[in-house]
Amino acid sequence: MIFTHATILTMNPKREIVENGAIRVKGDRITAIGKTTELVTDHPDDDTINLSGHIVMPGLIDTHVHTAQCMLRGISECGTVGEFSNWLFGRIFPLQGSYTEEDALASASLCVLEMLKSGTTGFVECLLAERYGIDAIAELCVESGIRAALGKVVMDVSPATRDKLGWHHGMWQTRESAIEGTLAAHDTWDGAGDGRLQIWFGCRSAEPANNPSLFREVSDLAQEREMGLTIHLAELPHDNDYAREHGYRTHVEFAQGHGLLGERIVLAHCTIADDGDIQLLAEPSTSVSHNAGNNAAAAWGPARVTDMLDAGVNVSIGCDGAPTNANMDLLRDLRIACHTARQRAGNRSALTSETVLEMATLNGARALGIHSYAGSLEVGKKADFITIDTDAPHLQPVWNPVATAVFAAQGGDVDTVVIDGQIIMRKRQVLTMDEEAILDNVRGRFRDVAYRAGVEGLTSAWPSV
Repeated sequence: MIFTHATILTMNPKREIVENGAIRVKGDRITAIGKTTELVTDHPDDDTINLSGHIVMPGLIDTHVHTAQCMLRGISECGTVGEFSNWLFGRIFPLQGSYTEEDALASASLCVLEMLKSGTTGFVECLLAERYGIDAIAELCVESGIRAALGKVVMDVSPATRDKLGWHHGMWQTRESAIEGTLAAHDTWDGAGDGRLQIWFGCRSAEPANNPSLFREVSDLAQEREMGLTIHLAELPHDNDYAREHGYRTHVEFAQGHGLLGERIVLAHCTIADDGDIQLLAEPSTSVSHNAGNNAAAAWGPARVTDMLDAGVNVSIGCDGAPTNANMDLLRDLRIACHTARQRAGNRSALTSETVLEMATLNGARALGIHSYAGSLEVGKKADFITIDTDAPHLQPVWNPVATAVFAAQGGDVDTVVIDGQIIMRKRQVLTMDEEAILDNVRGRFRDVAYRAGVEGLTSAWPSV
């Protein structure tokens, strides 16, 4: 199959852009990239798909996702929730802790569908709880065609601490069951979907409620099994207070002391990282997931993204959770990442469209440990790419296709998605999922979750009549 007549952002080492370009795909690999006339002439028997007017680029990789929260879209804007702990223990945990496996699958299906339709071809799930049902969600990822690293929750919170904090029992499990369940899931699912699926450790935060000895054990297991690991880190000032109580200068230094820095470790947020922290993050090739859209909505940060990049930190992009960010459109969040970085620096050149696109593709692939075969469009690499149809008023004219993709395009402009050489979406129709059934399922159950959880105040402050 040859995809023809497109503007191709290869993201190859030279960052070449091919005008009137074509990509030839055989099996799951790219076998040729070049001018349309040349590829069609060289392979006259191949079927073709005309992408005239489309920008083609590597699929986006979202490195911080809460699939269970898609069914809680926007609830952070419903009423006043106060500080973060009230939001978490009084609203999020009761709702998610009241999920059935069917609820969790409905939310995950909605999340994966939204990601595919907005150009995300791979993601890191950070906290997949036991009650959500790993098997059904893993199967969902395999059948949908998406790449996924599912971080299954590991935690060590005592029953006494759980009850003191008002931690919903549905979001709690023992250290032993959490680790055993994650390892069992790794045995069953890692490498499924022709290698598209990974099982990671998703650590609960390094905070007073969680026994810090957990992290070294999990880190050692991850290294033994060559598993990935992800955790929220250095989000808010009180994280550094916690670290100092344990004899460390900062939360990042705490992470270093507990085996939480290194390759295939993704740290979400790092909004309070200072100069010393940034050097620590750079040295062992740790990945940081920058969640610009969510952080802006929550009034966190902004993170020192440009300083991290300058120091050599592998900074990727994540949408985080729908309760606050309200969507999983990573394409939209690319411009937010640029905007917030520029505001912080007081410099409109602080973060360019080229750099932020690298963060969402090449850096995301490195975070997942798949950079040898994904993240750019090159001969021999996996055929993972998306197309943006620029035949729309808000996308014309196209002076600079990189700037158009980052600053003008949105998820709804993604026309075609190819993963592992398989056409997953064509002309906005996802071929591997039943969109209407997924939407009907969510429409019929989201209020039942709130009723079951006993959580109120989830509507507008304005009166409904």
